[in-house]
Amino acid sequence: MKMVARRALGLALAIGVGGMALEPAAAQRNKKEAKAEGFTPKLSKEFRAAAQPVQKALEAKDFAAAQAAMPALQAAATEPDDKFYLGQFKLQTGLGLNDKAMQQQAIVDILDSGSAGAAPELGKFAFYAGQFAYQAKDYPGAIQRLTQAKQAGYAPTGADGQPTRDVDLMLAEAHFRSNRTAEGLAILEQAIQAEKAAGRKAPADWYSRAASVAYQGQMMPEVAKWTRLQILDYPTPENWRSALVIYGDSQKMDDQTSLDLMRLRRTAGALSGERDYYEYALLADKVGLPGEAKAVVDEGLAKGSFDKSSKAINEIGTLAGSRVAEDRGSLPAAEKSAANAANGRIALSTGDAYFGYGNYAKAVEMYRLAQQKGGVDANIVNLRLGMALARTGQKDEARQAFAQVTTGQRAELAKFWTLWLDSAA
Repeated sequence: MKMVARRALGLALAIGVGGMALEPAAAQRNKKEAKAEGFTPKLSKEFRAAAQPVQKALEAKDFAAAQAAMPALQAAATEPDDKFYLGQFKLQTGLGLNDKAMQQQAIVDILDSGSAGAAPELGKFAFYAGQFAYQAKDYPGAIQRLTQAKQAGYAPTGADGQPTRDVDLMLAEAHFRSNRTAEGLAILEQAIQAEKAAGRKAPADWYSRAASVAYQGQMMPEVAKWTRLQILDYPTPENWRSALVIYGDSQKMDDQTSLDLMRLRRTAGALSGERDYYEYALLADKVGLPGEAKAVVDEGLAKGSFDKSSKAINEIGTLAGSRVAEDRGSLPAAEKSAANAANGRIALSTGDAYFGYGNYAKAVEMYRLAQQKGGVDANIVNLRLGMALARTGQKDEARQAFAQVTTGQRAELAKFWTLWLDSAA
């Protein structure tokens, strides 16, 4: 994925180097214009003399001759403005010869001259110097120059004439490639916030790039954060699946937590293909929820997510289905046992069964009973209560339950569920 814009430098350099002449009276600027622009170049007599053959060669588009005369011009450049114009001449020559090294050195000469003008113009030169360094894989140099451009407030414009975030994107990438991932992520997040402040939505690949580098750096909280941010702006089933698969792969989950993740994937429409349905059904059956296992298989078949002749998943559906009647019939007795129990464990497991059968109202009742009885993990009960409330459409109550999930992997799942509530609003 290419997040950084790749521009042809020769096409993008609108720095005003073409047709430049250095006449004795302040280089084509009369005193009135120079004063109005706040700039009166101080050029040495030796530099003016050495510039004449270079200028004539450039006017004739004889770039080889300009290059041949460049050493004398460089030797004559003693004043800051001499060095600034030397860089301009060198840049025009480098563009004419398509000499990238000369172009890069010209930009550096302009910046180092100390006469690169006001902040916007300085920022423009710094941006192109940073781009050259980036393309040369000199990432520390790119960071230095692009930071200079950013501090100067420079922003390149796109084809529509609007400012772009190319400085930020390239700066973030330079940090990523320098193994400074945290700094790069912070810059990228600033760019996204700036886009939102301007009334625009950042491209989806900015989020996926951030999640990718965070994953590569084993920064798992950042992985979860960036996948959630992507879903917030792009809540598609594909993005939900990508985010939850990445998050799941980054964690070591027990069966019950994996089940909670699968339930969210199902709710968000983020199950795709036989493997997803098979793993979900197998897991539900393993933890003793045949009704949920059978429902998942039936749902996948109805959606055409896998072939009806698939042996493995149909075997799970058949096996789970054979236990559904007995399991469902046991639930009224389980409710009575839960009411009389000393703790909330039976209520919790009964709520899970009702959830699996899609009876979310009954699941809410059992989870609340489990809360009252106690003796169970509050994070599990609150997460599943929130899930059941969400499925019944009680969004505010669901958010309150999710907010009570404060530790461990389920805290991240609660944030994903809350995001689903927000995206489904």
